[in-house]
Amino acid sequence: MHTLEVSKRTSGKANALRRQGIVPGVVYGPAMDSQPISMTRRDLQGLFAKITRSSQINLRITGGGKPQEMDVFLKVVDYDSITDIPVHVDFYHPDTTHPLKLNVPVKIVGEAPGTKLGGILNVQFNTIPVHGMPADIPPLLAIDVSSLNIGDSIHVHEIDFGKVEPMLPAERVLVTVIQPRALVAEATAGEGAEVAEGEEGEAAEATEETAAEES
Repeated sequence: MHTLEVSKRTSGKANALRRQGIVPGVVYGPAMDSQPISMTRRDLQGLFAKITRSSQINLRITGGGKPQEMDVFLKVVDYDSITDIPVHVDFYHPDTTHPLKLNVPVKIVGEAPGTKLGGILNVQFNTIPVHGMPADIPPLLAIDVSSLNIGDSIHVHEIDFGKVEPMLPAERVLVTVIQPRALVAEATAGEGAEVAEGEEGEAAEATEETAAEES
């Protein structure tokens, strides 16, 4: 589990903190009061490089009394519209005795043989909603596509979700290798040409038979 050091935040202008390289935030949950916090932008961006949106984070809160530690999930991140740097972050501290719903990112593993034959790997879901206890939520779901040929698919029921339950139908397609339209059109055109040749041959035979009967 990854750790982030934060400080309790008292009243103050958020923009002044941001100019000092500090990102304001808040942590909240069903079993606690909302607590304003702050952290260095460098530490926060370093954390973002290591986690996913469903990773559990150990939050260490200092300042204003005895230090606290709690497990949280990243809830909301606000970014500056111009610089794209984080300007505010929300963390969620769940009730560890109750299940929760969360979207878990998908990671594609391997290379589908069908793509080497001209197929296109079509990923239907970038995240999958799951339901389970907070401690059992995975940081990501790996989907191995190394056995997929053109026309093959991987469904929800074929994935190991561990102790959590997927909130999608068991037969829902997650990943498939599709045939490009150009290849489909080429195959269709080829079939049409074969049909046309067959019809021409039949017409020629009918003409010969008619001529023979007339003679």
